[in-house]
Amino acid sequence: MIAGIDFSIKSPAVTLFTKEGEWRFYTFARQSVAKEDFFLTLQQNGVHVICLPDEAPLPKSANLTERERSSITDGLMQTRSISKMLSAWSFKEDGHMAIEGFSFGSTGNRLAQISGYQWLLRSLLLKDCEITPEQLWFFSPMTIKATAGKGNFKKEQMIEAFINSDCNSRFAEALRTKPAEFQTKKGAWLKPIDDIVDSYWIAKTLEKTLNTK
Repeated sequence: MIAGIDFSIKSPAVTLFTKEGEWRFYTFARQSVAKEDFFLTLQQNGVHVICLPDEAPLPKSANLTERERSSITDGLMQTRSISKMLSAWSFKEDGHMAIEGFSFGSTGNRLAQISGYQWLLRSLLLKDCEITPEQLWFFSPMTIKATAGKGNFKKEQMIEAFINSDCNSRFAEALRTKPAEFQTKKGAWLKPIDDIVDSYWIAKTLEKTLNTK
């Protein structure tokens, strides 16, 4: 049992590869990431959708304490949602999970926030899924991209590599046969397709690593 976790504040995603050989895809995207009808399209095509609320807005007059308390509440809500889903699966004995390391583009307050949220997630995974630190793996963005093809792949190339992969799932087949349902009129992929695909390549990187141990 393996899990690939693509973590972000707005649209985390998880890919599971079960003991039965099934690929399962999850999005934990915020309500503002996509329209409700697109979440329905994802659900109809093999993606489990757990739509999360956006962080509650704060008045401009909010002080540091109020902002930090809001982030704690929001971070716990988001990370508990992911951990709760994963805890329903059996990882305790021989399961493994992988998380993508921090993005090269994350700096300043954004890096501080995503780092804090991810440490919350790591702690919850250890507790809720009853795993050890040795069952958690971390890969750089470049390593994950290399699994898809090349270490400098862009989002579109990661998705293209997924479409051309041997992944046998409803989601992959939907992207292959009816891509327009997941794109804008100009052909750009809609959120959170890239995050879901990234979580798949994280899982594949973990699978590759475990197979070469």
